[in-house]
This record gives sequence, structure tokens and C-alpha cells, in this order.
Amino acid sequence: MPKPSEELRRRIVADINAGVPGAKLGSERDLAEHYSTSRASLRQILAALEEAGLVHRVIGRAGGIFISHAQVQRSLSDVVGVPAFLANQGYVAGTRVLSTKITAPDVLTQKALDLGAGDFVVEIQRVRLADGSPISLEIAQFPAEAFPGLLEKQLGGSIYEILEEDYGLVPSRADERIEAVNATPDEASALSVKPQAALLLITRITYDQHDAPCEFSRDLFRGDRTRLAVTAQGRGIAVHSPAAAATVALQS
Repeated sequence: MPKPSEELRRRIVADINAGVPGAKLGSERDLAEHYSTSRASLRQILAALEEAGLVHRVIGRAGGIFISHAQVQRSLSDVVGVPAFLANQGYVAGTRVLSTKITAPDVLTQKALDLGAGDFVVEIQRVRLADGSPISLEIAQFPAEAFPGLLEKQLGGSIYEILEEDYGLVPSRADERIEAVNATPDEASALSVKPQAALLLITRITYDQHDAPCEFSRDLFRGDRTRLAVTAQGRGIAVHSPAAAATVALQS
């Protein structure tokens, strides 16, 4: 059973998630009355939420506690699972597993994973949470023959850790394509945004230590909560770079 302070934190985070950035939650006195708690207990929780970037305080007659919804930074330079980069930024990572199944791959997945027409994939659909707030919707597919029993594992954490610890697979690199899309009604419902809201679609093919494709995924990140970061190496104008490792393409 959660401690009273943790239960209070969850209630406040739920109200933050239901609101919009910039909206006023209330004054400290109003919130203490609303949540039936002492101002000292409330102040301690609000300080932690402010440090995490979920709220900010404004001093003065028109002041109070306001929703911030800080952005999560997704690095494009590393192959790392969502829980790891959320934890590195001070968030409590969570996962909601929506569906799992073994299914026949479509043509795009067959090509990405180098599969034949008679092969199957393990498909896992999950919503990723940061401090209880939906951040991304991911649909990941893996060659079923290579990972027997994968659906029997605990799928709430990092699948990369499962692949490494239970199957001896180490993700060595990933090819990613990023584009801006609008949320469908189902995607909007899963991510707690409005239909047609801006999302970042990251389509990824991950390769193992033997350079064989082991994962094909489509991750939809909330546009209002996500920023992308990449580290680029400079070589000087006199040095010929290898074939383009990063490109930007305009969608027609």
C-alpha cells in the first residue's frame, strides 16, 4: 500500500497530466485544502515536482502553482532503452503494455528484418510513461524464431536488457528515420493528447553484434514533451566524410 506522501504525489501528478502546459493548478493554500493535506507536506512534494520540471511557481498576486510539462530529451547518438534515458533525466519511468502477439509480418517488416514470407514476428505494443505521464507509444517487432519465449518475459522494463541477459544479443547500432506526423484518434487516446496533435515518429531498425537486424519498431513521441539531441563530429572541409550517416529529407 503506497505511503500517504506517495499517494498524494500520484494524485497531483494525475491532475498535472490531465491539464495543459501553462494552466494554473492553484495557490499553495488552495491545493492544501483540495488535497486535504498540510501545507508543509504539500510544499515538499511540490518542490520535487518543480525540480522534475512538472510544475513551476509564480510569486505575486496572480501567482500560484502552474503546470510546466518539461520536455524529455531523446538522444539520437546512443542505442538505449526508454527507461534508461528517462532515469538519467530524473524521471520515474513506467510502462503500460497494450498488446502482445505473434503474427505474420507485413512487407515493410519483412524487408526491415530480412524475413521470408513464412516467418513470424513477436509484436509488443506499449505506452511509455515519465512520472506517470504518457511520453511515447511504441510498436516493436522481433523475429519470433530468434527469440522463443519472449512474450513470457516481464515486458514492463527494457527489452534490450532482456535480449542481452536472456538471449546473448547486444544491440550494436540502429538506423532511425524521424518525421513529424499527426495523432490518429487511437494514438491520441493512448498518449493523452488531442486528435491531430503533433507527434514525432521514429522508425528504427536495430542490429545485433553480428550486424543482423533484430528489431523493427515505430515509436511515436509526444511533440509537446520531446526534444531530440544528436552529437555530430566535425572533420573539416578538407576531409572527405564517409557515406552520409545522417540525412534530412523533405516529405512531398
